[in-house]
Amino acid sequence: MNFNYTKLALAVGLSLSSLAVVAAENDDNQLETIVITAEKMTAESQKTPLSVSVLTDYEVERAGLENTFDIVKRTPNVSMIKAGNPSDASFLSMRGITPTMEGSQSVLFLIDGAMYQTFDTELLDIERIEVLRGPQGTLYGRNASSGVISIHTKDPDLFTEGSAGLTYGNYNQLKGTIISGGAIGNSDEWAYRTALQYSKHDGYFTRDYDNKDDVNKVKDFNGRLKVRWMPIDQPWDIIATVDAQNRRNGNMSFASLDNIEKDSHKVYSNFEGDAKADIYTSSIRATYAADNFDITSITAYTTEDKVDNQDLDFTQADGQELYIDSKISRVTQELRFSSSDERDLRWVGGFYYFNETAKNNIDMNMKAFNMFNTTKTEMKVSNYALFGNVNYQFAEKWEAIAGLRFDYQKDKFNYTDLWNMGFPNTQGDDEANFNEWLPKVGLNYYATNDVMMYASISRGYKSGGFNMLTPPNMSPKFDPEYTMNYELGMKSEWFDNRVRFNSAVFWIDWEDQQVEQQLYPKSFTQNAGSTVSRGIEAELSWLIQPGLTAWVNGGYNDAHFTDFAAKSYDNTGNVIGETDYTGNRPANAPKYTYSLGIDYNFLENYFVYTDYNVTGDFYFDNANENKQDAYGILNLRTGYTSDRLDVTLWAKNVLDEKYLTRAFPMGDGANQKWYGRSGDPLTVGATVNLKW
Repeated sequence: MNFNYTKLALAVGLSLSSLAVVAAENDDNQLETIVITAEKMTAESQKTPLSVSVLTDYEVERAGLENTFDIVKRTPNVSMIKAGNPSDASFLSMRGITPTMEGSQSVLFLIDGAMYQTFDTELLDIERIEVLRGPQGTLYGRNASSGVISIHTKDPDLFTEGSAGLTYGNYNQLKGTIISGGAIGNSDEWAYRTALQYSKHDGYFTRDYDNKDDVNKVKDFNGRLKVRWMPIDQPWDIIATVDAQNRRNGNMSFASLDNIEKDSHKVYSNFEGDAKADIYTSSIRATYAADNFDITSITAYTTEDKVDNQDLDFTQADGQELYIDSKISRVTQELRFSSSDERDLRWVGGFYYFNETAKNNIDMNMKAFNMFNTTKTEMKVSNYALFGNVNYQFAEKWEAIAGLRFDYQKDKFNYTDLWNMGFPNTQGDDEANFNEWLPKVGLNYYATNDVMMYASISRGYKSGGFNMLTPPNMSPKFDPEYTMNYELGMKSEWFDNRVRFNSAVFWIDWEDQQVEQQLYPKSFTQNAGSTVSRGIEAELSWLIQPGLTAWVNGGYNDAHFTDFAAKSYDNTGNVIGETDYTGNRPANAPKYTYSLGIDYNFLENYFVYTDYNVTGDFYFDNANENKQDAYGILNLRTGYTSDRLDVTLWAKNVLDEKYLTRAFPMGDGANQKWYGRSGDPLTVGATVNLKW
């Protein structure tokens, strides 16, 4: 799994080879101006003083981005530790800040302004994707301590539009998509848009002892219906949305690292397992445009019913199995007011409410030891916040920013932990309150119409909470973590907006970091001392000539513990030792990432697209004992596109790179053994899309 730099040379050669072909002429002589809402006000991306990456609907379609994992591979200093297809055990890392499985995410995941807990998901009918790096606590709250991924789907409009697509690939991959939208009847005020997608394939793993090749199969359905009211004589814009995700997937992808070295996509479990999910979200987004300001309300209600069963010994032996049944209900409400026109003073402020109840039943059947454990937990979280942010242009080229959020959270937790033998039964309940002030200050300098420089200081915060899987003699509670982010950045466009170059340097001081502690068969969250992450990000886009665009981006972070005395425990939760991890890198945080690609359109309707995405080396544990070397993924796409028909041939991971997406130890001392999950192999296929 060592990174081979000859592969980089091959990727660059394949990308640059398209430069030898003469591009078709068209009227597009500048890079597209992109408008975003990262600061909860509409603004050009190049005028937004944040390190933000934006993927438009065109880029999502041209690159064939299908899920969240595809997004992060294209984004500097962002990565995803993937534990299944899809999986709630996955987590996101940004700028060296990585959460734990037990704790909440440090990257807030939004779809159309509403918070989603299940971020490992398929993409459907995308308008744009905004990835905000660095703490975003002032505007987004407690669990945006390392950043935000905000997905915006396409809204209904009065003109008729639709498409029907079909994809077929190896591993029996089949995907069908239908999108339709337009006015409801002959109305000038009501419109709808619906998007439906079903996908299935056999999975990329084969069981060794019987050659069964669908043990990790995928059967996913995603659907969305939007209805929009745009009254002609009133300043309202109201969109009601119903979103559904249903999964019936296999759950067998882990094997020992020794076996993965022999064959990266062989598995050995006797119990196939499954991962099921039924997730439904309904929301209403209402906007009222007054004379000098806008009012926006986003109300969302989500229910999640998920079952996750899998083999825990990952062998043919009938040893250990895990059963998880989770039921979650969540209500969120945001009400905000914002200035509506360009002026020296721009502002946004509002109120946020979050209420969630999560119930979990977790059964561990350790047949080899004749032991059985049942854990039942219920967590109720209530969160309230007031926030505001002001941009004031006090001179021709200077603008000051000041923002503040007060965030209050109350957690109530109760649990029972029952064993049939060997360990004491425990039960109890507890509650905790967390409240924080989350400020931000910044200064922008507009050197020219095309060059902006900015500096900012902001505070990030991730709330504390309770571990579901706590050893008997240990408190389930863990404390909040805090970050202070210092950032300098530049956004610029050159040569009549044919070249766009953005960069940022950052320094993050991280206190009481929540880290994952393995105590097989359980894991839990504890707080480390302090951590620092410092680094740089840069993005370059170049419209070489009409029809031919190249891009490259990269990020580097030096993240390491500056004070962390890691405790070790016996199986009942008693401390038996302590190890100094000062100087180590946090687990699952790549040191660097970079991407490059070329999009070439020729002969009016034909295109060739290629990208190469590299994830730098990272450790799977805080002890820095087991490491994934850097690896790169090359993707190729070519085809025909017109107003009525798209035909695309594609290949992902063309070089069939071998890499791990997740690894962890089981046991201790001489009995410790490492297990992991391999990333997707080479896949090829074709997509046909009819449009009207």
